[in-house]
Amino acid sequence: MQKIKKAIILANFTAIFLVIIKVITWILTWSLAVLSSALDSLLDFWVSLFNLYIFKRSWTKQDEYYNYWHWKIQWIWAVLEWLIVWFSWVALIYFSIEKILSQKWIEKVNISIYMMIVSVIITWFLVYYLSNVAKENNNLTIRADMLHYKTDLRTNLGIIFSLILIKITWFEILDAVISIMIWFYILFSSKSIILEWFHMLMDRKIDDELIKKIIKIISIADNRITWYHFLKTRKSWDDVFIDFHLVFNKDIKLLDAHTVWDKIEFEIIKIIPNSIISIHLDPFDDSNKDYCKV
Repeated sequence: MQKIKKAIILANFTAIFLVIIKVITWILTWSLAVLSSALDSLLDFWVSLFNLYIFKRSWTKQDEYYNYWHWKIQWIWAVLEWLIVWFSWVALIYFSIEKILSQKWIEKVNISIYMMIVSVIITWFLVYYLSNVAKENNNLTIRADMLHYKTDLRTNLGIIFSLILIKITWFEILDAVISIMIWFYILFSSKSIILEWFHMLMDRKIDDELIKKIIKIISIADNRITWYHFLKTRKSWDDVFIDFHLVFNKDIKLLDAHTVWDKIEFEIIKIIPNSIISIHLDPFDDSNKDYCKV
């Protein structure tokens, strides 16, 4: 958990540093493409800052009112994050149209190009670091942060390309047009984040491949298991919740059934480390066969 916290703090410092250099560049050049990138980095900063709060709050211990941790606070933040993206998009569209109408074009293109190259290098190192932390911990907050900065990396590369194009052609209206295109891309990219949060809020089942592996573990666990039913799965933050009923022969002892239960639980945790498993033991099949997952 300490490594995740360090990754979020590093993302915060990187984002605010990028905001500062991009705002300075925008003041010097009046490039809307650079301003759009600065607003994107400012959004990344607020996201990373709030992620730090969310991370600490999510791991607050259970209490008498919230018996299952405080993880779902992340979904509230997901909605706020989406609203911030939309507000930033509307603001950029306004500035872009205003610039086209007033014909206040970009100045000092070279400075913009150099500063955006610096931004790309810094962002690439951050994405590389967050990617390693995400692979190691499979933390949704880090993966969301990484997606933000991957989007930032692509948009920064697009801005560099557009600035070089403006320098070559002096077709300066491209600055406003490309800034609008960048924010359409950001809106499209952020869709996957809100969709993932939504699936978790709605307790969507885990991947079918993992469910097949669970079924295989159950089917070969012990010949005294005659059936299983009511297999249900869901994911909440980093944890996977799995529950199902096991039907045993009537003459099996409780201790033996419990031993089989432990064996199945152990095998499932080997393939899904963060799983929380609930197994109900049945002496006969009380299921509706149409409802069972086979």
